[in-house]
Amino acid sequence: MTDVATKPRPGTSLRGFSAPIILLTGLVLVPMGLALAANSYGPPDGAAYVRMAFASVAGAAIAIGAVVGLVVDRIVRRASVSTIAIFGVIALVVVPWQLSIVSNAAGLLLVRLGG
Repeated sequence: MTDVATKPRPGTSLRGFSAPIILLTGLVLVPMGLALAANSYGPPDGAAYVRMAFASVAGAAIAIGAVVGLVVDRIVRRASVSTIAIFGVIALVVVPWQLSIVSNAAGLLLVRLGG
């Protein structure tokens, strides 16, 4: 008898991390952590407004990077078409949503700073 080496199915993990964990971390945990870390717990001043705006933009960039990275990973690993399509649809929902957050952060910063 010979031993058969089993490999994980292509497209199921990204260097040891599963796709749901990457999505949860990139879309929820890291942006929320940045927002909480940059929040002004007292009366906000100009520096606090800028810090909060940069935190929301950084969180949006991380979320976009997470979903686009997962789509690219699935394409490179030659996952099934349905898997690529699912992650593509997720990316098509998340990217415009996060870009609107970046736009709103810029507009809100201008309003709060009086510009």
